[in-house]
Amino acid sequence: MAPQFNPNDFSRFVNFDIFETVYKVVRGHEIACHVLVPKALVEQARDTPTSPRPIIFRIHGGGFISGSSLFPDFFSPWHLQFASRHEAVIVSCDYRLAPEATIDEIIADIDDFLTWTRTKLPEFISGKAKIQADTTRILSAGDSTGGYLSLITGLNHASDVRAVTASYPLVDAESHHFTEAYEKPMFGFPKMPASLIDEHKAKLKKGEIPSIISADPQVQRAALMFSYIQNGKVEELIPLNRRDLSILDKIEDGARFPPGGVFVWHGKEDSVVPVEGSIKLADKIKELNPDLTFTLAVCEGDHGFDATSSIDEPWFSEGLKPLVSAWLA
Repeated sequence: MAPQFNPNDFSRFVNFDIFETVYKVVRGHEIACHVLVPKALVEQARDTPTSPRPIIFRIHGGGFISGSSLFPDFFSPWHLQFASRHEAVIVSCDYRLAPEATIDEIIADIDDFLTWTRTKLPEFISGKAKIQADTTRILSAGDSTGGYLSLITGLNHASDVRAVTASYPLVDAESHHFTEAYEKPMFGFPKMPASLIDEHKAKLKKGEIPSIISADPQVQRAALMFSYIQNGKVEELIPLNRRDLSILDKIEDGARFPPGGVFVWHGKEDSVVPVEGSIKLADKIKELNPDLTFTLAVCEGDHGFDATSSIDEPWFSEGLKPLVSAWLA
């Protein structure tokens, strides 16, 4: 049976005020972002000025193809627990989705969102909630392909981000899981035909699909996302001959994560993004950057296993602890 998503159930955000704005316009297309602030912090700021608050720079997953900034099932509750615990502001963005957009355009959107966060967020949020944001204390976070984008952001902007987290990230696009077509059960999702990709591209060429799509809030493109993975077509999304797009190659070529550290967690039974990629990353860090605070937690469970996890579970709190120290220092 296919995964049961609840795209209209926003109950997990009940203790947060959410402010929406546009951080970028591309050929007339507005791309949205959201700022989430704990209600308790908003209430406190009404009466007493608060010190500048740290920032969680959160990037959604969805195979580069699906999902959106506030899609609930991809917004694991740990973000909200973590923000409440440290009275932090969460920023989360939409970005142009593939295959309409290239991976370079997706990364450019994330880069521009980081620039927006560092330059425009303070004025925006102080006007909305009398909250001050501390743009020197940014921790990046992302799940699945959002985890890839969080890692890339850390490597490309090590001086702007203090620490990096990534949950079940896509690290090794060269894995046969992503380059070969064979039976790959994913949450019991049936195998999607490769023709879905061809049909989608044909519609795009005919102008039957908008040339820019930056959100899929009902995950109507999930079948297309699974088709790329199940049919070994991920190279069409991340060209394998581009070392600058490979987490592992970038580290080999000298890129380094922020000194505040990296925490990656991954389900041992992950059927969408195999855990071996994260293990390769841990090995690469141990080989080339052994002084970095790097933690890999391999836990029981499938893709998205942290949907029911608490930051107080030992594996979670221990992995976060050194990053929190660097983030809040």
